[in-house]
Amino acid sequence: MNDNILELEHLNVQYNTFEGSFSAVRDVSLYLGTNESIGIIGESGCGKSTLAFSIMRYLAPNAQMDGTITFKGENLMEKSEAEMGRVRGNRIAMVFQNPSTSLNPSLTIGFQLDEVGIFHQKLGKAQARKATLKALEMMNIGDPKGTAKRYPHQISGGIQQRICIAMAILCKPDIMILDEPTTALDVTTEAVILDSIKKLKDQLNMSLIYISHDMGVINKVSEKIVVMYNGEIVEEGPKAQIFEQPSHPYTRALINCMPRGGVVKENTKLNTIKGYVRRRGLIEGGCPYADRCDARNETCEANYGMRAIQDDHRAACDRAYAQDIEETLQKKRIPRVRSAVSKQNKNILEIENLHKVYGSRRKIYAVNGVDVTVDGGTVMGIVGESGCGKSTTGHMVAGLYKPTKGKMTFDKKDITIGWKKRDAETLKDIQLIFQNPGRSLNPSHTVEQIIGRPMKRLLHINDREERRKTIVSLLHKVDLGGEYLAKKPNQLSGGEQQRVAIARALSISPKMIVCDEPTSALDVSVQASVLNLLNDLQHDSEVTYLFISHDLNVVNYISDTIMVMYAGKICEFGKRDEVMQPPFHPYTEALLSAMPEVDPTKQREPIRLEGGLPDPAKKPKGCPFAGRCHKQVGKICEEQYPPLVRISDTHYYNCHIGNPVS
Repeated sequence: MNDNILELEHLNVQYNTFEGSFSAVRDVSLYLGTNESIGIIGESGCGKSTLAFSIMRYLAPNAQMDGTITFKGENLMEKSEAEMGRVRGNRIAMVFQNPSTSLNPSLTIGFQLDEVGIFHQKLGKAQARKATLKALEMMNIGDPKGTAKRYPHQISGGIQQRICIAMAILCKPDIMILDEPTTALDVTTEAVILDSIKKLKDQLNMSLIYISHDMGVINKVSEKIVVMYNGEIVEEGPKAQIFEQPSHPYTRALINCMPRGGVVKENTKLNTIKGYVRRRGLIEGGCPYADRCDARNETCEANYGMRAIQDDHRAACDRAYAQDIEETLQKKRIPRVRSAVSKQNKNILEIENLHKVYGSRRKIYAVNGVDVTVDGGTVMGIVGESGCGKSTTGHMVAGLYKPTKGKMTFDKKDITIGWKKRDAETLKDIQLIFQNPGRSLNPSHTVEQIIGRPMKRLLHINDREERRKTIVSLLHKVDLGGEYLAKKPNQLSGGEQQRVAIARALSISPKMIVCDEPTSALDVSVQASVLNLLNDLQHDSEVTYLFISHDLNVVNYISDTIMVMYAGKICEFGKRDEVMQPPFHPYTEALLSAMPEVDPTKQREPIRLEGGLPDPAKKPKGCPFAGRCHKQVGKICEEQYPPLVRISDTHYYNCHIGNPVS
């Protein structure tokens, strides 16, 4: 008996544009069983989201589809728009990547959720509100009634995403499609949402399709993994088999791109995938990955096609471990030895009792007394949840914000002032790489103008040819070429934009770069390339990084020291290995437990942190982590700020638990 709830057979999607027609999904056949979860993985541009939109019939007018999409015995391709309106939401629900664009900012959360029950389930207002509150409770939202009265801007990104999932489950759909719903979220929030999704699947007997570029996230929610490249399925099978013995070179390359436990910059250079996902013409055949593949040989095109590897494990290629091609991964993974930090650069940045308070009537206490010292030529990773003060601290160092209180000294100069009052030398020495390169690069300027402007303003290099020569040299350093000089940001991919932003920061040879989540929105392949680049440049030039991120795998890979922040204060500080294992502060322990593991056999049980950060408008009394802490020792945690516990000369934390070594 066929127990598949959804069957896609020979599905094709093509787009007709002014530049010609190209294939977005090609000959995809996929089968989803009842109460089964499938994870779809691949880089941006591989057709993952297009496949999801095809199932929902949400495609743009310039798209053409053919093939069959069978849902519970009905062919969705034959249904009218009115008939699809009864399927969408009611029977197949979709959760999008960005919750802020899915929620109406002018309507309360409760009103938007009630609408779903009224429209799809034909409930009365009172019944719809009852269903809304029940859905919010299922998503582990502590105050459902209070949350229902709020507007989207009054809740955090993590709660917004849970609202979108609550909206999807209100109709108790048979299938839920989730399109990268946790990409921009903290690891703790991500762990809670993934845990909720797993429980809902069993509770409501739902089937799941989860789209991501992160293998660790896919492992947490999926039983089966589908790898897509350039619109085609190149490998599929149980997650353990896909990880332990990937057959397609692309699958293996994706896994090796990801920083994970034990992979650190001193010993290992992350594997990267050369080139990028290019648009594919309608008549192009053969292997779509051939132009980027290290294991390619003359027989690839002739032998290309899906084949069985093991039970339920199929792949379009079996050359992931090809013996006739030299192993390139080992060549890239070369030992690294960083040169000794010069004595002149010791304590290049000193921060004392740093505070930042926003507002005058309603004050927001963003940073509440940070004391830290950073050595020159090192990388200090700053980690913590959204709202903990990471970016505010980095932006004060860069001069974007003026501290409310405290002192900052950089290279023996007082920089406790805004950037407008800093001298030209300090402006040159401290640069900033923003999280979103698309928004930090001037869309009307060319790459040459973007990189050349600081050179002209701060280095006074007025000769255009001299600037151009230096710019081309910088572009080669970031793995781009002279052909990019005339391009504008909208002509570049996300990874290329970030490389241009890095080149701009390096163009004036700074002594320190504040990296504010520079890889959070990138594919794992591009992320690996950017991390290798940052590591190489730092290694060669002895520039100092403040590396802000919520991804502990990335911070573990690139950092020399780590500062863990919570509610504007330092929880724990130490050398990378001292902080990462064993964790001493309960908050650090919770963050580490929530890290997604690339290896499905090493899944940890995350420590669930209920609630959110304390109200930033109130000065916390006692330990700011009290109330969420799984190791709270008593009332002392709520009444007294925890003492500093020093483990070594380089490692300390603030906690009432005391020194575990003693």
